[in-house]
Amino acid sequence: MFQDADSTQQLFLGDDEAGRLAALRSYDILDSTTERLFDDLVATAQTIANVPIAYMALIDEERQWFKSAIGLSDTETPRNIAFCDHAIRQNEVMIVLDAHKDPRFTDNPLVTGPPHIRFYAGAPIISPEGYAVGTICMSDTKPRDDFKYSNALAALARQAAALLELRKNLAVKQIAAELAADQRDRLWDSSLDMMLIARSNGTIVAGNPAWEQAFGEIDPNSGKKVADYFHEDEDRGPATLENDETSVTLERIMRGSNGDALYLSWNLARQDDLIFGIARDITQDRETEAQLAHVQRMESIGQLTGGIAHDFNNLLTIILGNLDIARSRLRKEAYEKADLAIGNAREGAQRAATLTQRLLAFARRQSLTPAITSVNELIDGLIPLAKQVLDARHSFNIQCAARTWPINIDAAQLENAILNLIVNARDAFDQDSERDARITLKVGNYTVSETDSEQLGGHASNGDFVKICVSDTGSGIADDIAEKIFEPFFTTKETGRGTGLGLSQVQGFVLQSGGFVTLDTEIGKGTTISLWLPAAEHQDDISASEPVSAAHDEMPAKDMADKFVLLVEDNHDLRGHVAELLREEGMDVTEASEGEEAIAILRGMPRKPGLVLSDIRMPRMDGQQLAAHVKSEFPDIPVVLMTGYAGGELSGDGPHADLLNKPFSPDELIGMMRRHLLGEQG
Repeated sequence: MFQDADSTQQLFLGDDEAGRLAALRSYDILDSTTERLFDDLVATAQTIANVPIAYMALIDEERQWFKSAIGLSDTETPRNIAFCDHAIRQNEVMIVLDAHKDPRFTDNPLVTGPPHIRFYAGAPIISPEGYAVGTICMSDTKPRDDFKYSNALAALARQAAALLELRKNLAVKQIAAELAADQRDRLWDSSLDMMLIARSNGTIVAGNPAWEQAFGEIDPNSGKKVADYFHEDEDRGPATLENDETSVTLERIMRGSNGDALYLSWNLARQDDLIFGIARDITQDRETEAQLAHVQRMESIGQLTGGIAHDFNNLLTIILGNLDIARSRLRKEAYEKADLAIGNAREGAQRAATLTQRLLAFARRQSLTPAITSVNELIDGLIPLAKQVLDARHSFNIQCAARTWPINIDAAQLENAILNLIVNARDAFDQDSERDARITLKVGNYTVSETDSEQLGGHASNGDFVKICVSDTGSGIADDIAEKIFEPFFTTKETGRGTGLGLSQVQGFVLQSGGFVTLDTEIGKGTTISLWLPAAEHQDDISASEPVSAAHDEMPAKDMADKFVLLVEDNHDLRGHVAELLREEGMDVTEASEGEEAIAILRGMPRKPGLVLSDIRMPRMDGQQLAAHVKSEFPDIPVVLMTGYAGGELSGDGPHADLLNKPFSPDELIGMMRRHLLGEQG
């Protein structure tokens, strides 16, 4: 149906011819002269479908009469041969792709003779009472394979019906003045669609009650323009027709009188200096689309949370169970056994922290600490650990170029990524498989051209890369599974053997580091996953510095007794915990719950702290903003930021002096303090 979704009107499909003819005659339009607005509708129909013939036909007792036509010399044809007589008898767009193949029209004079119609499409023009009085049609002398413009043609038919109603009550040349003077006619008043008259420069002349209900009463002397009602999110061009346009259909986000965003679908037509617009509120449609998208997101989140809940619940069971055991053993003074249980709980907590890092890597939200790194040196240090995850069934081959380009990367995260790939390669072989279980780690330099990047697809880009490949001679991956292996929590392993986060973590880390990942697999031959990591800009500038350890040896508390720290953390419990750790080392600690409070404390202190230790995510002023303030006002005070989730990668040249990732151990915290307060290196 072409009526509104909420309409209760019935479309009479030929069973009330007398009522239909009465509705047609009420328009007093038959045999009238051409009118610009109707011509514009027909021209739009012709343009939309690129047809030689388009017309608006009105059907009376014995004829179809053309109110407007392009490509036709006749003004009317007998009704009994009119395609449109069939179109008004159905409640949808009528499409005839090839009249020669349609038994209704094979012998039709309009097909066998001029204008030799082969293709036809017509949408009924339906009155408010539900009568089809005519059609907006298009035809061609050539057949078509399909027709994709039914919705557009139906929209033009609805606009034609609205224009007929406007014409019935008002003379077109006096439309703006009469609508304002007579308080609008029945159609103007009762239409659920918004109707607007504006000058070509966008100044509003008049709006119907539906418009005023949504946007407020119009003062014709105010000079307000349509663009004044645009929502702040709307930036998609002008509010009216361009100079060379006669009609157009478009969507705009408007701001209602109550401040709500309204999505409107506009049909605009020009008449001299006036623009006539009919708008339908499609806000509910957009909200429905948003709800559908939300449901789809929630489905993904459900899969995500289901997977992580399973893994975290397992880890929490380990942590809580061992803590209960430790407490029981401490009561019995079984200190060694209690220490063993505490160690098991700590290991479970560390695994939970690793799982969180995998999630952040997948979302590209982990905070990385990149440094110029030699991949060859990293691989040399990784070999013993890699061999530990393999067994006697596997042969492990390493093929590294004699000299690989240095890369700017978080070395620890890269080690995790490579180990992850090796573990996945290991699991590609069944325990009882007789297949030759060969795993190869290959590293080399590659220059990717624009052509290469197009062939590699996905996130690939051109430039210089160090390519790290992990290959196996396993059974390969089927296409339907290969499409999903980088999705979070997707796994083909049985319960308990994997979280499904490994490869999503690898891809997230590599993308965050500026590279990309490719997959090459073939059933029966094996799989290769390649990490493409961009070479450092200064490829000869590489330092062999050892990673700094956060651990520290036991030192007398007096070494830190004169050190003063300002601690900024909005979480009360965590702030208390960190303050206690610092005070146990002999430090003087002043606490603040957020950034603005910390600034006020700093400005009022006669003795300035040697260091500011601040969380990143805090209300009102976050840690990065605080660091910028401190650097500006107190440039001699270093700021160390703590983060469990920074919301993105932190800039290496930011105002902070260092970054401490949560969760951190007491040794890591105190080691960080010693480096910045005492100048220790580890």
